[in-house]
Amino acid sequence: MKPKFDKKVIATLKNNIGIEMNTFLAAGDVNNDGRIDLVVSGWNGRMVWLENKGDSSWAEHVIDSEVRNVECGGSLRDITGNGYLDVMCGSADGGEIWWWRNPGRSDQPWKKSTILKTGMGFFHDTAIGDVTHNGRMALLMTNQKPPSGGTTLYWVPLPADPTISPWPGIQVITEKKMEGLETPDGQISKHQAEEGLAVGDIDDDGRNEVVMGTYWYKYVDGQWQEHKFARGYITNKVAIGDVDEDGKNEVVLAEGDPMIYGKIQGGRLGWFKPGADITALWDEHTLDDGLMDAHTLQLADISGNGRLDIITGEIGWADPQRGFKRRQPWVLVYENLGSGQFARHIIDQGTGAHEGLALDLRGSGKLDFVCKPLHGPHRWDVVLLVNDA
Repeated sequence: MKPKFDKKVIATLKNNIGIEMNTFLAAGDVNNDGRIDLVVSGWNGRMVWLENKGDSSWAEHVIDSEVRNVECGGSLRDITGNGYLDVMCGSADGGEIWWWRNPGRSDQPWKKSTILKTGMGFFHDTAIGDVTHNGRMALLMTNQKPPSGGTTLYWVPLPADPTISPWPGIQVITEKKMEGLETPDGQISKHQAEEGLAVGDIDDDGRNEVVMGTYWYKYVDGQWQEHKFARGYITNKVAIGDVDEDGKNEVVLAEGDPMIYGKIQGGRLGWFKPGADITALWDEHTLDDGLMDAHTLQLADISGNGRLDIITGEIGWADPQRGFKRRQPWVLVYENLGSGQFARHIIDQGTGAHEGLALDLRGSGKLDFVCKPLHGPHRWDVVLLVNDA
């Protein structure tokens, strides 16, 4: 059954300083009132948190009034121990990653500090988890160095004093990771820095591994083991979950920015399952192709059938003079029918979605979808698709 969603704009954040787009979106209970709030930031301009008032209204609160070069892919986490979620996010230029301290009170400012500065490239993705199997939570972050420097994956334990800069104990898991860019005729024209990051148990040993782009990493006896599981997918969003209900996790990849980087035929969405040798390339199950920069990827039971559905949304192929080219962008739900079978549903067309999230924002027990476009007439809006299933 096709899920039904109603679209509404819940906030507008205009950040038209230099590069005109809102890049960052994350969700969590910022003020500890039991409701999920949203954090939104422009590339330049303002970073705010939108307070979920519980009555379909949202109140804007400023985190930082003068941000510059803010990327996507950040995280919310209480890293100070004061019981309130802080914000972590990287730069779109200059190779910095920062965090903003949540004061826990509306009459006090948020304070910005630096986690790491490499001086080059941009930090596109972050993830948090215990991946060294000692009970210590750590931040993972990817620093991409265009045009040919590839991606460096960093690991650092969450420090007792996060105001220290750089954070102590930072280690490099891998560096200079790139993946081939496939042209419409199937040729590899150049290489693209790896993108996408997730933490989860993918070898069924009860411990977390790290997936970064088309590689996965396992911490064994103080060393990081690297294995490649996929080929040809670039600028990925990554998710981990049991999508075929075999009791083991698979990896889902959506090509998030392929058209921006020259793959004009669009990108793929697929899920990958290991064979008898988990260290070899995994079996690819392609769900879609030709997607126009699917920079959203969520695994969640949004259709209410008890299984993990796959949710993605397209940025769209933008033309500054003529609007979207080829067609209007889609938000899609791939309803999980069981046993690795999916039914595709287009739940919205025309808005564009970047860094979209499937969340129960109304306390209804049903998952809604929230996103912010990068382009088009709605690019300053925060858009909610209300789940009326």
